[in-house]
Amino acid sequence: MEIRLSKDPTLYRARFLDPVVEPPIEDGAVITARGVIVESGPYQRVKKGFLGPEQDLGDVLLLPALVNVHTHLELSCLKWRLTPTGSFVGWVKNLLRLRGQIRPEETIAAAQEALKEMWRQGIGLLGDHGNTGLSVAVLREAPLDSVFFREVIDFRGKSTLKEYLKENLTSGRVTYSLAPHAPYTVSPLLMQAIKSWTRKYGLPFSLHVAESPEEVTFLKTGKGPIRELLAERGQWSASFVPPGLSPVFYLDQLGVLDQDTICVHLTQASCEELELLAQRGSRPCLCLRSNTFLGVGIPKVPLMLKLGLKPCLGTDSLASNDRLSVFAEMAAVAKFFPEIPADVILKMATIWGAQALKRKDLGLITRDVRADLLVIPWGENFYEREGLINHPPEQLGRLYG
Repeated sequence: MEIRLSKDPTLYRARFLDPVVEPPIEDGAVITARGVIVESGPYQRVKKGFLGPEQDLGDVLLLPALVNVHTHLELSCLKWRLTPTGSFVGWVKNLLRLRGQIRPEETIAAAQEALKEMWRQGIGLLGDHGNTGLSVAVLREAPLDSVFFREVIDFRGKSTLKEYLKENLTSGRVTYSLAPHAPYTVSPLLMQAIKSWTRKYGLPFSLHVAESPEEVTFLKTGKGPIRELLAERGQWSASFVPPGLSPVFYLDQLGVLDQDTICVHLTQASCEELELLAQRGSRPCLCLRSNTFLGVGIPKVPLMLKLGLKPCLGTDSLASNDRLSVFAEMAAVAKFFPEIPADVILKMATIWGAQALKRKDLGLITRDVRADLLVIPWGENFYEREGLINHPPEQLGRLYG
């Protein structure tokens, strides 16, 4: 079921409605006009005084479209081609080798299929990270919203911001931003320049942080497999002085942590690092299924929540995940951390993700937000968020404009 919203005020009724920020509503309804929710709540209240057309969707659950904060569409061509090696850097080397064998048209075709999969999986907003820009044309044709993070890799610091800004690809529902790949692949000065630019224009700033033990070793000592990889790739800088700090403290020293910073993975982040992120108001992004595939550890999610952090969810790419499903990521959080309430996990997949990507008009059901909704068949006599998270729907529809 895919329903394009009428531009005229229209009421849509459903057996259940989950606003995310409030308790679920039995016999709920929304009124939309020109793609925006103008009223929502119990059907009997919403319909009072409304003279426009109504559509009863039947035994369904209305839910905000999900948010995938971190993925790499341009790596979709690597699906099923990589296996864990027991070494994070070993996996990276295999990825780079295989990627060099793939033609641009294959990359684009795979990205198109991956985006279709995400649409079928209920994603309405995504943060796509890429260092070629090949996926942007695909995003422009998609019926969902996105932030394209032009990923920068330059540890030697030989490039300038101008090289990336001249290709600004903001268009329609695609917002363009810049993203340093990681603390170990971008020079300190270039990292700061990127943050300065995103801060100036109010854009989200995203990077991989504390993803592997090798990253921690490199930043503390300047040695290990990551240094060897940088040398092999012609990226080693003889002027680099190891900060002697763990990743989060290093980024804080550079002044790039604030409420618009998305720190992806954090599997190796210590309690003290998470406390610092909470002080700065930064956003953790969890990619648990990718972390499990690579064997790099699992982040301290309960501690994040205790500290007041608001984690969001990402799938990472098909190079380290078998599917781009935020429903599957929610189920993974519930499996690893059964003590985390279902309503919190649902926020990770919706409103907290939208906030991380600076889209406060998505990720919930209330007045004056975008009407981008999932229509999930629901034959049960009751609705509980635990059931939705532990048993993801096999099929779903969309209500969108």
